[in-house]
Amino acid sequence: MIRNFIAIALTVVVLLVLATISIPIAAGQDVGPLFPPLPASQAPSVTITAPGEPRVAAPIAIPAPAMQQTYCDPEDHWLVSIRHCRQECRNCGQCCPLDFFKDCCRQRVSQNEFTSSLQPGVPVCIVVHGSYVTAESVQEECQRTFRWLRQAAPHRPLHVVFFTWPSEGPLTFDRNNALTSPLPGLDVAILGRRAEFNGIRLAQLMNAIPSQNPICLIGHSHGARIVSSALHLVGGGTVQNLALRQVVPHRIRTVLAAAAIDHDWLLPTERYGRVLCTTECLVNLRSRKDWALWFYPLRKPFSPASLGRKGFSDRDIRRLGEHAAQISELDVTDYVGVGHIWPNYYERDEIANAIAPVVYFDE
Repeated sequence: MIRNFIAIALTVVVLLVLATISIPIAAGQDVGPLFPPLPASQAPSVTITAPGEPRVAAPIAIPAPAMQQTYCDPEDHWLVSIRHCRQECRNCGQCCPLDFFKDCCRQRVSQNEFTSSLQPGVPVCIVVHGSYVTAESVQEECQRTFRWLRQAAPHRPLHVVFFTWPSEGPLTFDRNNALTSPLPGLDVAILGRRAEFNGIRLAQLMNAIPSQNPICLIGHSHGARIVSSALHLVGGGTVQNLALRQVVPHRIRTVLAAAAIDHDWLLPTERYGRVLCTTECLVNLRSRKDWALWFYPLRKPFSPASLGRKGFSDRDIRRLGEHAAQISELDVTDYVGVGHIWPNYYERDEIANAIAPVVYFDE
């Protein structure tokens, strides 16, 4: 009976992944830049459930009125791409240069133009998407995410940066679109490791931001793994035998949504144990009915449940010790239902309002 259950579960996983994925590229293959390269001449408040309190859905504020303005202000709205970067480390002393774009006009700019546009003291919110997000869709997701965050506090300044990485699939097909693995679901493991590796590129972006600008990181699904990896590196940890040579100090706050990481990975002795030494606070958006994260423990034998579905267990809270005070969980099950993809979140203004105190660095 157990074998039959496992076989059925694996079949369902394969079918779901095949139904989700779209653009075939080979594992480890370089992905072209999102846009053409530069010419050579240019170089209201909300109560959130705290650890130890009853695990019930936190009250969510009523949505604020929509902003009566356009959302194409290049001073506030940016897209940073690492889609052209190799997904391996051949010479880690030379980081891949980041691609910066003003939005909505897709105007490419230099890193200096980006940093000089940041107003001192204004928070920079970096949003990191999950897997199976194509290059064609990032422009729309970037715009919609910006609108979602700005409607929560339209009269307060905020710089929004959408961080995009090569997350397409399937990866278990060759260049002729022939299946090279009997389980396309292995893409999830490949993309998870790729996400962890790209934490060093996110840390690179954080180092490019002036220290007087506080940073809020929002990671969705495998984007939460990128965020966790980056924070662990900034806190002095190592990821895949990589470490940062220097760190620009910032005030940092963090929001994880549908986090595709083990529920105990942020504990001090675990995989990303330096995260809570780096961020002032961390809000975990947990959905108990997330269909994609239901399959998360099936990716390997004896795998723990995901943080995005289970949340921090009582044992996790005890092991966190004094760091438990930095953790809050917001149950969004009633708002996203069984949904997992990022639009399930940015289509709900209530969620943006709930995390606004973290994003805008309210005291």
